[in-house]
Amino acid sequence: MPYSHIPKVFTLGPAGTFSDQAARQVCSNFDAIHYTKNFNEAIVRVAETPNSVAVVPIENSVAGTVTQIQDALVTEELIILDEFPMRIRYALLANAPLQQVTQFFAHEQAYGQTLQYTARHLCSADHIYTRSNTDSATQFFSTSEQRIPQAAIVPINLVEEHQDFVVAQDIQDYPNNTTRFVVVRKREDKEQLDFRQRKTSLFIEFETDRAGLLYEMLSIFNAYRINLCRLESRPSKRIPWSYVFFVDLYNNQESQRCLSDLEHSGFRAKILGCYDSLPRM
Repeated sequence: MPYSHIPKVFTLGPAGTFSDQAARQVCSNFDAIHYTKNFNEAIVRVAETPNSVAVVPIENSVAGTVTQIQDALVTEELIILDEFPMRIRYALLANAPLQQVTQFFAHEQAYGQTLQYTARHLCSADHIYTRSNTDSATQFFSTSEQRIPQAAIVPINLVEEHQDFVVAQDIQDYPNNTTRFVVVRKREDKEQLDFRQRKTSLFIEFETDRAGLLYEMLSIFNAYRINLCRLESRPSKRIPWSYVFFVDLYNNQESQRCLSDLEHSGFRAKILGCYDSLPRM
């Protein structure tokens, strides 16, 4: 596995989360995996810890970008080393018939990926946000003795030992629900980037907003026959109502010349990583 030699691998815990499963796919030394309470902590820890990486989700095929991770790539000076997709499947645990359930536990990402199911079956129940998908299961079982009619949305791998509470499986809105995970580390002073890798991620700023700005940027990519696989506009966070672009592209032999042309045309492009795509997990 590509990161088994790394002494510290940070990811969202506790054990059993999708992030934990992802970390175990790239690091066979499970003792090196360090769990954090949230994504932001994983990002801060990897930024502060030499010779470490973090395994975090950056995009879901249903809910879209995990914006806190995307923004942290810039603010914490991180670099993407690899990406890989993981199939995301959810199940519902309940201790009462669904029409009697008054509350349900779910992480924000799980909730966002099961909106159709919850709208149909849990529309009158209160949603209690949790720190992770594993935490949803923990809270469900730790409070079930109170005899509150409740439910929890959890990863399907966590229900094998709790079949008596399983109400439904594969409750995600779309059967091919997939999350793209990335392996990141702290950016080095003289980062060596390899444009022979499959993809490059960019953070693009510009001097002044103007009519036709997006067209100008896309025209440069088109001139070098570079295929963009993702383009997203995000608030700059420095000046109200000013924006930046996050771009993912497939590299070709002209990638470096294209980025140089962007700079000469008034765009500031920061490379967030040149990386390959690992096999689907």
